[in-house]
Amino acid sequence: MRIGQEAFTNAIKYARANEIRIDLVYESTLCSLRVKDNGQGFEANDTTLKQGFGLLGMTKRAKRIGGKLSIQSHLGQGTEIIVSVHREMTV
Repeated sequence: MRIGQEAFTNAIKYARANEIRIDLVYESTLCSLRVKDNGQGFEANDTTLKQGFGLLGMTKRAKRIGGKLSIQSHLGQGTEIIVSVHREMTV
């Protein structure tokens, strides 16, 4: 939830997006959250991801819950953040 909240806040506050799409997919073995905006974007690289507290926090939160965080962004093309967590099957 906090990763999605941070991604949404970043899209409004920094990306200046006027369209934000949020998808939550809950499947039998995987749960994923996708936040995609049409904002100004940025060059996503190791240095950039370590500089921003929001991006760093999302990365740490994803690791803490055993999830995978993916950030795709390019200048002028918006940003897409996806966090996926495998679900344990119980019988």
